[in-house]
Amino acid sequence: MRTSSHQDRRSLRSGQALIEFAVIAFVMTFLLGAILAFGFLFFSANVLQQAADVGAMELSRHPFAPVGTFDEALEGSGLYSEASLVVVPGTDPETLPLINRLLYSTYIYDPDIDRVRYPGTLVTNVDGDLTVVIPLVGFGNRDSSTGAETISEWRRVVEEVLPAGASEGPFALDSPTPGSLEPGMVALRINFPYQSAALVAYIQSDSDGNIVRPADTVGLNGVQNIPVTADDASVTGAASATFPNGQTLAAAGYILVDPSANPNFGAGPHRGTYGFGEAKAFATTVRPYRKVISAQGIYRREVFE
Repeated sequence: MRTSSHQDRRSLRSGQALIEFAVIAFVMTFLLGAILAFGFLFFSANVLQQAADVGAMELSRHPFAPVGTFDEALEGSGLYSEASLVVVPGTDPETLPLINRLLYSTYIYDPDIDRVRYPGTLVTNVDGDLTVVIPLVGFGNRDSSTGAETISEWRRVVEEVLPAGASEGPFALDSPTPGSLEPGMVALRINFPYQSAALVAYIQSDSDGNIVRPADTVGLNGVQNIPVTADDASVTGAASATFPNGQTLAAAGYILVDPSANPNFGAGPHRGTYGFGEAKAFATTVRPYRKVISAQGIYRREVFE
């Protein structure tokens, strides 16, 4: 009898340990996924800031004429190339322009085009090069029931920081719109659309169906958390949204590529017409968590022709 009772107690302890392991393993796996996801977010932010600082500093030291535009100087400096935002697998980063080289650790492999590229929307530019631009979805530019996106603005990966409503920044010494800076300054910004491979995008709405900012949901009753459905056909605003200088996608010479999905690969965090990505969850296809982060470097121009 004593032996049987002892064996029963051991059996109960074994079952209890299995349940505890199942609970702890789930929590630890969730935490590990979150650590990796946000770790890459912070890593990307550091890479962007370094690239922005170095790019702005080097551009400020190039001997350009006192007048002229930031875009002309950036292209003429050889520090950056739109065409180098999409490269073939196996490309040696050391062969890329300086800013592209610094950003290379944030590039992704895209199986739909069999290329290594910067995250964002695949387009061709005026020269016919395959490259990338970045769509912004501002607050309120989502459907309150599905989360379908409305593109509110386009951004280039590397751009000049422009004052609100201006088409020219502080680069030229005779710039009429330097904003809060003085004329003759390099104000360089780099944008990066971080999208998680593990976290799902949600929209929060109140009991009346009005979208609420996440920070405003604290203490609010009746908040609904709705996963964002991945549906590129429902995305609007792509043709009318503009770059900071006021140009639309077409006016800037960009054409959407919209690559076909590679059937050998499942959902991807950067797949789709606009690169918004997709993930399998909740028995449907949803958007991954997305955050566009920016870094900027500002230096006074040091050398002139």
